[in-house]
Amino acid sequence: MKLLKYNVGALSVNCYLLINEKTNKAIAIDVGGDAGFLKLEGLKHGFEITDILLTHGHFDHIAGAGEFYNSGVKVYMGEGEIDFIKDENLNLSYMFNNDIKPFDATPLKDGETLTINDIEIKVISTPGHTKGSVSYIVEDKIFDGDVLFEGSFGRIDFPTGNAKTLINSCKKLFSYEGYTLYPGHGDETKVDDEKLTNPILSYDRY
Repeated sequence: MKLLKYNVGALSVNCYLLINEKTNKAIAIDVGGDAGFLKLEGLKHGFEITDILLTHGHFDHIAGAGEFYNSGVKVYMGEGEIDFIKDENLNLSYMFNNDIKPFDATPLKDGETLTINDIEIKVISTPGHTKGSVSYIVEDKIFDGDVLFEGSFGRIDFPTGNAKTLINSCKKLFSYEGYTLYPGHGDETKVDDEKLTNPILSYDRY
């Protein structure tokens, strides 16, 4: 499996591509708002995005999903986030006058395992930044969206955010010792390092 990372959209979301190098079929995690750019990259480098996994429903992570969906790409997201797609107050698109092209998503449950393009993906529920945020585990990698960052953690002041729930989700991620975190913004980081130094630890009093 080949892993590529692109910064996409107005808020520089990390879009991760998991590419089966035998078939050049790719899974995109959080396509942001640059569907056209990602399609051009696929043409340039010879890969095709067949499926999209969304970590949560904020507009900066989902804005490009509709364009892919309309061209036959299957979209997945946590079962608790489906209502974000059409609700501008939940997905925050109203804040940036960003219209979300409609799409349908297959809901995912905690603990579910998918196999797409011969790549196995485990889904774990990691709410707190939003009510239905999920993370995806592939090999020794965790794609966690806006739950836990290098030296930081997700905001809880948007609709459905919850401090206690976020802390519990971070603790869940901390249990994956030896894994690498690939967050929705910024650089990747080691679970072991964040378990020792992340400031979320200072708020563990709820």
